[in-house]
Amino acid sequence: MLCFLQADSDNNEYFDVEDIGNHPRLRQKHVLMSSAIISEGEMKVFEADLIATVVAASARDQEWTARKRELERLENEGKEFPKNWTKKDRLLYYKNRLYISNDEGLQTTIAKGCPDSQVAGHFGQEKPVEIVTRDFYWKGLTAWINDYVRSCDECQQNNSPRDARYGLLQPLQIPFAAWTSISTDFITHLPESQGCTQIMVVVDRFIKMADVIG
Repeated sequence: MLCFLQADSDNNEYFDVEDIGNHPRLRQKHVLMSSAIISEGEMKVFEADLIATVVAASARDQEWTARKRELERLENEGKEFPKNWTKKDRLLYYKNRLYISNDEGLQTTIAKGCPDSQVAGHFGQEKPVEIVTRDFYWKGLTAWINDYVRSCDECQQNNSPRDARYGLLQPLQIPFAAWTSISTDFITHLPESQGCTQIMVVVDRFIKMADVIG
């Protein structure tokens, strides 16, 4: 379902899947949507042959097919499925999320439908993981998405800052007399002179007088 939120809640608009591409409201070139709309609508608008792609890729995955055979065996014997697993038509679901086989191309297609969508945007790592796991599941999904996000330049540029707030500058206290506060610096790798190759420079912070010690 897609929802357009208005300032007046009585005027909120709701659209089902069959409205996408058909309703005049959704055919407008520019539609103002609140930030509360994430990519739920975009997630549902994959290519029409996505399910066929999922089925074809699953048939090539031994682990996926083994899981399907096990569920079919339990179904034929009238036994309960393992917790959180369901089967519908030719597809498997884990916690009501479509179980995706270990297919890099298919997983990339799904990932591109989330952080790459104009609605979802590029929000770093946490948001894409949360969006993908609404509808899909595969082993190591979180690690896979994190690797995908790390390869995305826009996601990296849009990461939220994690640093603590910078404090105010604290200037050094002004000295009250000469040679009560000094700074030191070393100059090294000089040509040898009287057996020395470096010097220490001492500067008085009050009168700026310098003393060079070899």
